[in-house]
Amino acid sequence: MIDKLDEKFRPCVGAMIINDKSQIWIGKRITKIKKEGLEEISNYKDRKLWQMPQGGIDPGEEPEEAVFREVYEETGLKDIKILAVSDHWYQYEIPKTILNNYKGKFIGQTQKWFLLQHLGNDNDVNLVPDENSGNYQEFADWKWENPEKILDQVIDFKTETYKKVLKEFENIRML
Repeated sequence: MIDKLDEKFRPCVGAMIINDKSQIWIGKRITKIKKEGLEEISNYKDRKLWQMPQGGIDPGEEPEEAVFREVYEETGLKDIKILAVSDHWYQYEIPKTILNNYKGKFIGQTQKWFLLQHLGNDNDVNLVPDENSGNYQEFADWKWENPEKILDQVIDFKTETYKKVLKEFENIRML
């Protein structure tokens, strides 16, 4: 189970998915999410909308289960394997301009990150969830990106976490 975490921060997982060229999968967020209360990017002035897959850990769910679920829900990818897990939980606060969309329950996220190897091909990506799944589409587009170009495309409040995660997994990505 998850260690006791600060309850002000939503427990989440993050997925750094790499291909056989050590490029990283990133998706471009849809600016208006069709789920009540979660238009988290639509009013943000900085339009750096690219990010790696991430999402909440459901009650009773282990982080490893959550990362496979979130990756599938957001990308359609199933043929992946874990290469590494972050040594600790990363945490960031969400700016007040976006925080209102969370209705005061959380002030940010605390994330366990996973380095995943994509074993399939690009045709496996499916950004549109099954309409019966209850999930909503989070990404409008996706691409494989070189690690050194990631930070310039990420929304400001996630940049520091991404920098640390890129550094932590740097040597493993190069194997």
